[in-house]
Amino acid sequence: MDDNVPNVVPPMPPPLACVPPSVVGAPLIVDLDEAQSLSKAEVQDAGGESVRLLGRFFDYQTSDALQARRLVLALPPSSTTGKRRRSSHSCNTRGEVIAVTGVTFGVTLGGLCAFLEGRGVPAERAHVLRTIRAQLVPVAAALRSMRGADVPHLSRGLASCRVVAAQRPSISEPTVKLDSKYGHGFTGIGATAAILVAFGVMMAVPNHARHFVQDDSLIKALRCAVESLESWKVSSIHMPQEHWDALAAEKRALRRAAASAQEAANFAAARGLSPTENLDLQLFWIKLGAFPSDTLVSEFTQAGLVHAIRQHTVFKPRQSSPCGQSSSDALAVDVVPLSQIAEGELLDPHRSHRERLGEGSVASSSWATLSSHVSSAFSHVSHDSLSELVGPLGGTTVG
Repeated sequence: MDDNVPNVVPPMPPPLACVPPSVVGAPLIVDLDEAQSLSKAEVQDAGGESVRLLGRFFDYQTSDALQARRLVLALPPSSTTGKRRRSSHSCNTRGEVIAVTGVTFGVTLGGLCAFLEGRGVPAERAHVLRTIRAQLVPVAAALRSMRGADVPHLSRGLASCRVVAAQRPSISEPTVKLDSKYGHGFTGIGATAAILVAFGVMMAVPNHARHFVQDDSLIKALRCAVESLESWKVSSIHMPQEHWDALAAEKRALRRAAASAQEAANFAAARGLSPTENLDLQLFWIKLGAFPSDTLVSEFTQAGLVHAIRQHTVFKPRQSSPCGQSSSDALAVDVVPLSQIAEGELLDPHRSHRERLGEGSVASSSWATLSSHVSSAFSHVSHDSLSELVGPLGGTTVG
């Protein structure tokens, strides 16, 4: 990736004021449990592990790199009591035992904002946070319907848990303090989701999107992230098996994301789509491929899922809705309204199409043009097609 591209910074689009701050900072996955425990020493040891996830792309970025760490996570304080549930575990000789919900191999929300900011435009941080939220809402929807051993690990890395206090001093890279209305700086985001939202934020600048497409930056970033996680060095003698499983789940998601981005780039280039449409399609297919809804996702279905990505059977074409609106437009309308309402109602299927049309959207308007290219290119594939796909692993059914 070329870090020396021209530093051309058009104005930031208006902030997404229609999304209430209290919703922007709300957890996206709410049914996680604190079912594990680690000693304070183990938590601090994990804080010393990191790899480079993304390098700086543009001169205005103040962070040289975005580091991925083994983040030990816990549930945020209860919204009703404001206090975290206390662990009943006793102390050991090296310090207290801490109740945790698991780990994610990724970044903090504050560190991600520090990496993406720097243009100095009004309300930049609020716009970045709202865009991150809008990018992750459809991923959360998919995760709620996914099944398999990888799902809990990926769910923990979806801006729903926080790095435990004992590990925070070990995180040395630049971070920003967030207004509590918008979220918490030590909220954990997995590596796959972090790359997805980082490019989703940066592509708002047309010149950035043009550079990313010319350089295949998103595809390179995902492949480099896989290599970085493959060479992960543990700072202690022992890492719990649960953590190894989380690392493996993240690597599988990154591989699916890289394959999806490559297929989308080839598809867009063959049809002469603009750079913005090209990158838009890459991000959209990453969400469908890395986080396939209504699908069994584990090490045993990985080969079948990658095959389905190569065959494009996981990429549902956008068709016209009963109201005459393309489903790409429906997607664009649905993104923000889902994040505007209470967490328990985020995925309410009973909201009318008219209600959704009356609310704002953060998706790129280029989806309208992109839809006509995609819809005419290949026929409709059933949403449940994966359930009928027989994988190469001895007849294992994916789905």
